[in-house]
Amino acid sequence: MFALALTLILATVAYHAVMTLVDLFPFNNVRDARRSEQLTEIAVNTPVMVLPAILLAAAAAASLPWLGYLAGGIETLAVLGGLLLWWSPYLAGVTMPWATAGTGVTWSELHSRTYAGTVIVLPRIAGRPRPNLEHMILHGLMLAAATCTFIATGALRAG
Repeated sequence: MFALALTLILATVAYHAVMTLVDLFPFNNVRDARRSEQLTEIAVNTPVMVLPAILLAAAAAASLPWLGYLAGGIETLAVLGGLLLWWSPYLAGVTMPWATAGTGVTWSELHSRTYAGTVIVLPRIAGRPRPNLEHMILHGLMLAAATCTFIATGALRAG
């Protein structure tokens, strides 16, 4: 389970980097994102996304389960942040205050310019931004990584 958890964490990091930097339209819409937005997203999210892998590896190497639980907690917080960012505007019409930090635009403007033309499988709710398939997959990977990290840490603790 440790190998699966570590693989899922690192696969999530790689998936995020590719989806942020590589134009795979219509799956993503990197071509309409400003380079500064791409680099900000990578700079802000990558360290947070890599940290659980480092902590999980350290937990296994040093037989310190608390590091694994910390890794799972960080992964859980990261996926909750992603879910709040994408699903709150869609389901409740509420945008997180940090949604567009440093970009100088609203979430609706950013979504319209960079995500609205991508693959979206969810039905419309009024004029609210909808999570696209790219981010639904990302959040699924993150949730799987968090779950497997807690299971792997429990196995490590059991011995």
